Amino acid sequence: MMGSLLKDLFIDSASGQLLVNGEPYLIRGVELHNSTSSSVEYLQPLWKRCADAGVNTVLAPVSWELVEPREGAFDFGLVDAMLVGARDHGLKLVLLWFGSWKNASSSYTPAWVKLDPSRFPLQRDENGDPLDNLSPFSTANRDADAAAFAAFMEHLARIDGHDRTVIMVQVENEVGLLGAARSHGPDAAAAWDAPVPAPLLDALRSKAFPHVHAPAEPPAPTWGALTGDPDRTAELFMAWHYAAYVQHVAAAGRERHDIPLFVNAWLDSIIPDASQPTDVTFAGGQTPGVFPSGGPLPHVNAAWKQAAPAIDFLAPDVYFGDFEIPFKDYADTNAALFVPELRADRHGVSHTFLAIGRYGAIGVAPFGFDSLKDEETLDLRRTYAQLAALDRHILTAWPQDRVRGFRVPPGEKETLTLGQHRFVIRADTACGDGEAVGYGLLLQSDEHTFIAAGHAFTVDPCPRGDGPIAILEADELVVRNGELVPQRRLNGDETSSGTRIRIADDPARAHGFMPASGVPSGLVRFSVYSRTRSLSG
Repeated sequence: MMGSLLKDLFIDSASGQLLVNGEPYLIRGVELHNSTSSSVEYLQPLWKRCADAGVNTVLAPVSWELVEPREGAFDFGLVDAMLVGARDHGLKLVLLWFGSWKNASSSYTPAWVKLDPSRFPLQRDENGDPLDNLSPFSTANRDADAAAFAAFMEHLARIDGHDRTVIMVQVENEVGLLGAARSHGPDAAAAWDAPVPAPLLDALRSKAFPHVHAPAEPPAPTWGALTGDPDRTAELFMAWHYAAYVQHVAAAGRERHDIPLFVNAWLDSIIPDASQPTDVTFAGGQTPGVFPSGGPLPHVNAAWKQAAPAIDFLAPDVYFGDFEIPFKDYADTNAALFVPELRADRHGVSHTFLAIGRYGAIGVAPFGFDSLKDEETLDLRRTYAQLAALDRHILTAWPQDRVRGFRVPPGEKETLTLGQHRFVIRADTACGDGEAVGYGLLLQSDEHTFIAAGHAFTVDPCPRGDGPIAILEADELVVRNGELVPQRRLNGDETSSGTRIRIADDPARAHGFMPASGVPSGLVRFSVYSRTRSLSG
């Protein structure tokens, strides 16, 4: 067992930060496509491409069907190749265990599992028809998955216990049931007729689940005797049993290799455009069974936490809707916020600073980087270059409440407070595309000095009660030999005569015709002063 040797790799419950080798670590991640890590040759050119894009951590699947092609016979050659590729390019890994479930289906189980449904039963819908989803009520399913995961984690302990290339493991992927709010197979029926587990019953009676109710007095009711919303009762039932299954798998692995473990969720997002089949299929909707019923969503968080204590945190995969809602929900209910899947386009990447700077995320990982053309990764590469320059500053500032992340659409503004100062943030309408969302962060380095980073926004110091506040000094920052150093002193047109900081990589038109240069690095350090009195008082 390696657990006692790995105390410098964990989630710090006090700060919500990921510690790697005892130091806070910010994940600048990408997640590879589901099938990419099934081929060493296909993977080979991607390591350098990831490193060149400013990525420091790659999320990649490990498939049960490939590591245990025959029952009890394990092949970790692909895992070993990923470790070598990552190490050779200075990258860390977060490995994703595609075991019993991936995207609410059981397509990654080995052939010997798929071909023996009497031993490894599937769930069933209300008509009794089988669904492509292993039953979480089956001990045979659970124990087979746990044995494979334990072998995988034991292998990691043996070959990576010292190097710590793998910094976390995701257990399963987007678990839950599609096609029904709950399972109706014989094993599920028996569980439905059993008493509600005591810890969950206590949570129900304390109103932890507002849409599901339990009688106030003993005896313990069965699941079918609970009252309230029947769909939410079915979802809670599935959540408890999925979580208990995942706990068994996770605990078996953690016993062999004690590194952070998490689970991710397919969210119940509002469908943005019901006329688009893709939106309907993947946004999730609001009904359990349309989104994966029983998955680790915030409203069943208490069930997951009670039934799966071996899991360090729950994490959202965010593609649709108001991204800030899941960021806040998961940050408020978990030891750490991590976004293991995020849209890789500008819309998705523009939320990175918001997740990290406002909600303290340990990182994000836009999905499908390996299939994007270089011109499609401009926003990601720019954002990761800025985060790489600032990560030590951010990781120090976050526990001290000295960093603010934001995302401001055109025509809107946001007021941020840092220490005794307030700033108005607006999207920069002078950018070349004219409609760019402004996104970035402000970091306070001392009482009157700040660093702004991001893209397409302006920062205006707000007046105080005793008079106007202006820019005292401003420097564009660049990275040299791993350190932030000033390159240009900004003034005049570039600071609107000391009244504004503009972060954009292209020129703007001052006074409607005169060009003011941009800030290609997207990094500016500036200090402020009062034009009427000292700020020291």
